[in-house]
Amino acid sequence: MRRRSSLLARVAGAILLTTASIGAAAMLLSEQIVEGQRHQDLLHRAELVAATQADALSGPVWELDTRSAERMIEALTVRDPAIRSIAVFETDRDDPLAQTSSGEVGDGAGRITVERPIVLHGREGRVQTVGQLRIVYSTAEVRQATLNALVPVAGLLLLSLLGAMAALGLTLNRMVLRPLRRLTQLASAMARGDYGARMDAGRNDEIGVLADGFNRMAATVQDHTSTLESRVRERTEALAATNRAIMDSINYAQLIQSAILPSADALSAGLTEHFVLWRPRDVVSGDFYVCREVADGFVVAVADCTGHGVPGAFMTMTASAMLNNALDQMGADDPAAVLAAVDRKVRAALHQEGKARSGTDCFDNGLDLGLCHIRPAEGRLVFAGARVPLLMVTGGEVTELRGDRRSLGYRPTEVEPAPDVAPGAAELPFTNHDIALCPGQTFLIGTDGLVDQNGGERGRSFGRIRLRQLLSRGGDGPLDRLKSDLESSLDRFQGSREQRDDITLFGFRVRLTDAAAVSSAGSGRRAA
Repeated sequence: MRRRSSLLARVAGAILLTTASIGAAAMLLSEQIVEGQRHQDLLHRAELVAATQADALSGPVWELDTRSAERMIEALTVRDPAIRSIAVFETDRDDPLAQTSSGEVGDGAGRITVERPIVLHGREGRVQTVGQLRIVYSTAEVRQATLNALVPVAGLLLLSLLGAMAALGLTLNRMVLRPLRRLTQLASAMARGDYGARMDAGRNDEIGVLADGFNRMAATVQDHTSTLESRVRERTEALAATNRAIMDSINYAQLIQSAILPSADALSAGLTEHFVLWRPRDVVSGDFYVCREVADGFVVAVADCTGHGVPGAFMTMTASAMLNNALDQMGADDPAAVLAAVDRKVRAALHQEGKARSGTDCFDNGLDLGLCHIRPAEGRLVFAGARVPLLMVTGGEVTELRGDRRSLGYRPTEVEPAPDVAPGAAELPFTNHDIALCPGQTFLIGTDGLVDQNGGERGRSFGRIRLRQLLSRGGDGPLDRLKSDLESSLDRFQGSREQRDDITLFGFRVRLTDAAAVSSAGSGRRAA
């Protein structure tokens, strides 16, 4: 995340850098000017001293009075500390007649050398050069004088620049930075949802134009937001009302669907024990189960219709009515024929045969159905299934009777038998399985919603193997405990994943008469 920097700090830094650069340039220029002036003053002084001293030394040099010449130049060295050395030469001689030097000859400062001829003026106006005077001056005092002159100038310049910078910073903060900070605060308030914030727009400069534009934008956003919120509230209330009406209808549909399911008395009439694991994926289900009495026993059936929710519930009402109608007309002696009759009725009701097969009004819907005709007096059970299996648990061993690999309804294919096969004809699309009943035997019939439910760490399906293991462990015990084990196992396996399909599993045990129980001893399964 980038660190935010203050605009005032950046502006102050720019001003400080600019003023420092200007101040440094001014100081360098002042130093050059002052130092040049001081150097010219020193040179003028040296020439004046040399001229005066040359006139004074003309007598001692003419008389070759070395002592007097030395006293004169030593006195001059004492009076002027800038002099580093003085030498007096006779005419046409390289060795000095007299010389003196201070102890700071090697001080590292610059040097100015002034030479002046020593001239003797005679009584008759005669002028004669008798020697040469050489004076060496140090420029150290020039540097010191320059610095002494620049110190007050530098102080005054620094104070001026600091004052100008402070005045410029305060003016910039009041006129520019403070309004920008206020604008930033208002923009943050708008981002949090406070659209009523406004900025003072009483200025006529660029900041005033910016403030006026911001206020217009804030007013527009506030108006649009208020309008949008009002529309959202209206739409939300309308959707809530629609949702309540839909849910009321669906809940009422659930009551209607529950009415077609068998009551507890009907389930207990011919069953020693039973349980129903019925979990619609939505409020209403595309699965249903049937348990009803017939002439020589009773019928148990489980169906899985196309879809789930409301479409599946419509299919359950249609399929349930057709199944009961077929049982009323044909009886339950031949479950395979009953399945074939339901198949024909569904195809006819949904216009899935004849000319409507390729039309726009053809619905490719249907159901899977498992049907058991139980005859307690004879100790027999006849099963026929359309993609719905029947599981039997006997002595801890699980046996599965698979249904035929075709469903009821849907669009017929070319390889399927003709849908108008008469009931009881030799060729039926479904097969009857005749089973001899044994005491304590457990039967389970259900849809594929349970075994297809995904879960676990890898999201795989519950599977038939896991279901068989649970049935082999608890299939001979009380059925209410078996139902509890199945539900807890399914809940742990499913976890937080959504339910994929409607789940229906019907478990039951048949109440046999004494004669049927004796006759069923030692008998086994045989095909019809």
